[in-house]
Amino acid sequence: MIRKLAFTAAALASLSMAAPSFAQTFSPSSGPLSGNGNVDLQQTATLNCDVDVDVASMGATSAAISFRDIYAGDFLCFVVAPYGAWSLATVPGSTDKIALTIGANTIANKPCYDTIIVDWDNVAKEITFNNNVLDPVTPGNPSCTILSGVISIPGLSIL
Repeated sequence: MIRKLAFTAAALASLSMAAPSFAQTFSPSSGPLSGNGNVDLQQTATLNCDVDVDVASMGATSAAISFRDIYAGDFLCFVVAPYGAWSLATVPGSTDKIALTIGANTIANKPCYDTIIVDWDNVAKEITFNNNVLDPVTPGNPSCTILSGVISIPGLSIL
């Protein structure tokens, strides 16, 4: 019986050592990094707006976006404003996805805010949006959809 238990413990130990690590990390693990892009945001109207971000507070698996701005593009982008704290996080087991916490106060003054999983291109250093839905902050208000767009963050990689 002792021999059987020892064998089982050794087998379990070898399985745990052979298991791959799914913890992805950002590189570099410190900022600041700047990025920019253009997105099509839809709620009560569809607007094409420019976006700037600064990633200054980075950890191994998450990063705070310390500066964010929505501007230019279509004329009404001047009334669209960033909402809530924005951040990035790695997605365990993936180098081509990022968990992005993002929000916007729209032209209808009905903000949306959510964490969404977006595509990440590790070569081009770009987040790509494709019909990503942000929940309304106030229940009963319409959701927001980032129909399409790209935000480039040169220098950021996921390992």
